[in-house]
Amino acid sequence: MMNMIPADSTQFLGLSAPDLQHADALVLPAPIEKTVSYGTGTAGGPRAILEASYQLEPFDEETLVDFAESPRVHTLPPLDNRGDIETCLARLRDYVRPLRDRFVLTLGGEHTITYGLVEGLIEDLSNVTVVQIDAHADLADKLHGRHWSHGTVMRRLWERGCSLLQIGIRSLTRAEHDTATTGPRITTFYAHSLKDQWADLLDALIQLEGDVYLTIDVDGLDPAVIPSTGTPQPNGLSWGQMMDILRVLLTESRAGVLGADVVEFVPSPVSPGCDPTAARLAAKLLAWRSLGRR
Repeated sequence: MMNMIPADSTQFLGLSAPDLQHADALVLPAPIEKTVSYGTGTAGGPRAILEASYQLEPFDEETLVDFAESPRVHTLPPLDNRGDIETCLARLRDYVRPLRDRFVLTLGGEHTITYGLVEGLIEDLSNVTVVQIDAHADLADKLHGRHWSHGTVMRRLWERGCSLLQIGIRSLTRAEHDTATTGPRITTFYAHSLKDQWADLLDALIQLEGDVYLTIDVDGLDPAVIPSTGTPQPNGLSWGQMMDILRVLLTESRAGVLGADVVEFVPSPVSPGCDPTAARLAAKLLAWRSLGRR
């Protein structure tokens, strides 16, 4: 039975929040939308996910995590989204930098925010692996003349020394394909190959070591699961595949996942649409992380 009246309508899942210092995880709404190039509406994503989360049960039957007990989740106020994209990225970087010892799950917003988050949460970008679940490679040097864009964000992180492990890619230019194929520190599991490479992918996740940042563009999922995103593409991940990735990365790998985001969600035009699915994805990420830390 869904929750009819949330205890605290400013908090993820509607649960009364612990104070900031005693929280096990932080949720940061980042309604930033500055460079989207097709469908719009990602600025409304964080609020839609939070509002839909009030209707989720706090108990997760798969992990047996009960959010009413643990993990203790504190939802931060929405980030100020005034200014251009560079201003927003700098503001985001400076905002999360004091939170480097905390696990921050950010709700976007467009995918460009991942750059500010990684730069703010991780001191040495040359020692981090970004696990990217996405339909698009986001390796363009420029998109529509923009250096900073949702379509260039992984290129910018890679140029800073990050290693990339890309999952579910099925839309990219020839130049991006060449970069993914020949560039060092990039491993790409294309959507059309996942059936044959699934075991290899899970093994690659298990073998990860050191610092990891997880970014989930919801268009990495098949549109049958989440159609409400700016640039949906067919042949995406199933819900079960997404859960396998989260389970392996967050409970079985050797890596330390320092932060994560869920981005590029557009509120469904007719309520409730897939808003609860996006909220469930965020809750599952937190649940698997909690299970992996026990």
